[in-house]
Amino acid sequence: MKTLGVLLKTEWQSSFCAVFLLWFTASPLFAQGSPFGFADDFARRGFIQTSPLVTSFAIAGSLSNATMEASEPGIEGVSSGQTVWGTWTAPSNGIVALSAESLTFSPLITIYTGNELANLSLFSSNNYLICYEDEDCGCHWRERQQISFHVTGGQAYQVCVDSAVITDASIQFQVPPAGGFSPWGPVFTTNVPAGGDFILYWQFTAAPHNDDFSNPQRLSGSRISLLASNAGGTKEPGEPDHLGNPGGSSVWYSWTAPASGRVTLSTNEIPPYAPPSSYGEGSEGTTTGLPTCGDEIDQNPPPVFYPIFAAYTGTAVDALTPADNLLMSLDAYPNAVEFDAVKGDIYHIAFDGNQGTTGEIPLYLALTAPASNDSFNRRIQLRGLSVVAKGYNAGAVYQSGAPRVAGSTGKTAWWSWTAPVSGPVSLDLTGSDYAFPVAVFTGSSISNLQTIVEGAGGLSFNAKRGLTYQIAVSDDNGLTGKIVLALVCPR
Repeated sequence: MKTLGVLLKTEWQSSFCAVFLLWFTASPLFAQGSPFGFADDFARRGFIQTSPLVTSFAIAGSLSNATMEASEPGIEGVSSGQTVWGTWTAPSNGIVALSAESLTFSPLITIYTGNELANLSLFSSNNYLICYEDEDCGCHWRERQQISFHVTGGQAYQVCVDSAVITDASIQFQVPPAGGFSPWGPVFTTNVPAGGDFILYWQFTAAPHNDDFSNPQRLSGSRISLLASNAGGTKEPGEPDHLGNPGGSSVWYSWTAPASGRVTLSTNEIPPYAPPSSYGEGSEGTTTGLPTCGDEIDQNPPPVFYPIFAAYTGTAVDALTPADNLLMSLDAYPNAVEFDAVKGDIYHIAFDGNQGTTGEIPLYLALTAPASNDSFNRRIQLRGLSVVAKGYNAGAVYQSGAPRVAGSTGKTAWWSWTAPVSGPVSLDLTGSDYAFPVAVFTGSSISNLQTIVEGAGGLSFNAKRGLTYQIAVSDDNGLTGKIVLALVCPR
């Protein structure tokens, strides 16, 4: 007979003081399963019960006198065979986080799917591989304090708690073999601790209302901010890997573009771009000691959370067309993505976490319409010997017939400058968001432009007094943003 306990905490309780403990005795008389907790035999495994009001709880159990059945699965080299079993059925889609504590052993938590002991499938486990810095000391298994895994509503999950085998390595003095030269070498120690009492902490986060593509949260406007969370989010069958990341905890938003332009999705606000402007001057113008195995290196560390954003068009989660989702490479806006939107089109926006991780973040959506000088016919006139022009190419589109500057897709802002003197001229884009491709042309119409010079982030050329030069600053392989263009020529 084993004494077990269940500690329940309802989500409306605000402190650890508001908890209650239910103690009971799990008896072999419960042939089809104990009402709560764990049992030694799989057939008598206890039911781990949850309800909409109970999202986190703790189960107290024991491995004392626990045994392994003949057809019971295990992890070779890790499972000691002191196992107890419980079963839990997910009330809905969501994520479970499990952790275990024990004063006498390192609990091995293994989750299986299937309902027969002989055909269980390994689903998740808290064991992971570490390798010592000194490769002679090899690699060995350890147990994480916490694991998390996605669950499907109505699916039964079999929970096994075991006492993990612990193998350690150390460099120790040894008598060298005949002809040997090093008295130091690795020594391995294996320990199988007797299983004792443990507490399993369980937290279930149900999938949010906008977990499915078919039920998104609807957004409206050209500048939007909200607090977003993908806690409990899951991945649907056929759902794409957003930005190539496997993800696994996505939630969905739906947005209809009120105008055409460039859209950014970011975790901090990108201020509106100032209208194009210019100003200028001129009338025209090591340690020592005993050898050791070294540090342990985690061979599969838990992924770090960061948000993944992606936008799509389409009507089904398994038949989506990605927008031109481009990761911005600005330090001020980590993980930000930009894409082009067309007025009236509906965009499906996914927020996922790196490799399925979850978090709560501020989400900003900003739509930028094209600047006034986004086409050749609306180019801005620059005057003077030393001029600084400011603007942006966000929202710009390729103008049919315009020359494409190398390294760009044709999203261009245009300026025009007539040289007041002859001599060398420099164009510098320092201060812009990117080292944008820039080109200088001669010609008075989009169809007869002649390239003088091209560059990235800046360039120089020899100007001829009285000749008008057309200046194009384009996107950096699709990336757009703020432009600061400095033109300098000698007096």
